[in-house]
Amino acid sequence: MENNEKKASASSKLANCLVLSYPAQGHINPLLLFSKRLERKGIKVTIVTTYFISKSLHRDPSSSISIALETISDGYDKGGSAQAESDQAYVDRFWQIGLQTLTELVERMNDVDCIVYDSFLPWALDVAKKFGLTGAAFLTQSCAVATIYHHVNKGLIKLPLIGDEVLLPGLPPLDPQDTPSFINDSASYPAFFDMIVTRQVSNIDKADWILCNTFYELEKEVI
Repeated sequence: MENNEKKASASSKLANCLVLSYPAQGHINPLLLFSKRLERKGIKVTIVTTYFISKSLHRDPSSSISIALETISDGYDKGGSAQAESDQAYVDRFWQIGLQTLTELVERMNDVDCIVYDSFLPWALDVAKKFGLTGAAFLTQSCAVATIYHHVNKGLIKLPLIGDEVLLPGLPPLDPQDTPSFINDSASYPAFFDMIVTRQVSNIDKADWILCNTFYELEKEVI
């Protein structure tokens, strides 16, 4: 009887999922919408963002959403990326301090089952694997944009872009200016080029799941 009660208690426990976003509105919004979907499926969800960004978030007191909020440090708690000495300094510091403070958060919570992380933050997968958790990469940008990054990363698109068109499977012909600015001009944002084109996919093959932010009917060919 006691064993049956323990099994019933274990089976009734809600899965607890941490959802970690890169600290920018265009990344927080899709992960928040995804978190709401998880919650409607009966998953306990905790959104994780940086200390600095958490100060600007406002919860609607009339909302029925019960998503919890936790914070980690990016190394620049008073000003976020604007406080950093450079874009490269921010990316590198966030990797170091974010990994450390996310590890501390998981240890403190002690009941996490899964980490869904913004693919811009691949070090979160290292934390998931350290604790034996499921790790899911979430590509917050469209699949059309992701496939451009993929082809550049694999050397299938040569930079600098030469010619009048960029031809990719599943996409219509693109003018060079239709591509992300740091692809069209790879010297314009070198820190973000490295983070998004190289680091973003550095360990993505080890993720248990890869989730895409897309409207399938608009992108089914490129998907």
